[in-house]
Amino acid sequence: MPPTSYKVTLLIPLADNHGRPFDIRTWEWWSDRLTTLVAGFTDMGVATGWWRGYSDQNRVLVIVVKSLKEVGALRDLLREARFRFMQEAMYLEYHRVNFEEVT
Repeated sequence: MPPTSYKVTLLIPLADNHGRPFDIRTWEWWSDRLTTLVAGFTDMGVATGWWRGYSDQNRVLVIVVKSLKEVGALRDLLREARFRFMQEAMYLEYHRVNFEEVT
């Protein structure tokens, strides 16, 4: 069976590079924008990462979408989020998967 969807993984930092947590307005913006793009996602919790000399904590989000157009919309959201979350870069991983809702 050929792959039917794309599994997307995002890492969203909990604090800026100086360790200051993001304010509620930033999180509300993020939530509003993300939920206009996708019907649902899984928050896998918090993971600690290391990037160019900085250790930080990130929310790990997993999303399944049907098309590269939707992957592109998430990429565009991350480009905007990069400024809101004061990051040099944002993590985006995606690959083809077989997705099935078992009932």
